[in-house]
Amino acid sequence: MLLTKPRHYQPQLPDFLSLCERNYARLNRLLPKQFSPGEHWLIAITEQQHYQLTVLECGPFTTRLKIELLATTAPLLKPSFDVQLYHDAQLAEVVRVAKQRQFAARYPYPNPQMMQPDEKRQINQLLADWLKLCTEQGYLVPEQVVK
Repeated sequence: MLLTKPRHYQPQLPDFLSLCERNYARLNRLLPKQFSPGEHWLIAITEQQHYQLTVLECGPFTTRLKIELLATTAPLLKPSFDVQLYHDAQLAEVVRVAKQRQFAARYPYPNPQMMQPDEKRQINQLLADWLKLCTEQGYLVPEQVVK
C-alpha cells in the first residue's frame, strides 16, 4: 500500500485576480458614475428580495461598499458583506462577510473556524454570482422608494 501526503490547496493568483476584475466590471454597471460616502441604492431581484448597496468610504484610489439583503422571510439569513474597490487596479474584493474580516489565502483543513481551504476564493465567487444575478435580473428601485 502506497501512502501519500494529502495535497494542500494552492491558491491560483491569476485565477483569483481574474475573478476580482470581473467583479469590478460588474459592480461598475450597478453604480452611478459619481457617488459619495453615505449614499445608497436598492436593487430588486424580486418583489420580496431587495439588496442595498451603501458607500462606506471613498478615497482617491479605493471605495468600500456594503451590500446587504434587506427583506427576507428568514431573519437569521441576512447576507451582508463589504467590498473593497481598487480603482487603479480595477479589482473588487470581499473584505468582510457578516462579522468575519481578513480572510487568509488558504486555511488548513480541518480548522476550528470551519473555513474551507479556499474560503477567500469562494466568498469572492459568491459576490460574482450575486453580481451576475443583479446585472441579468435586477433593477434599480426608484429613489423616492429608498427614502
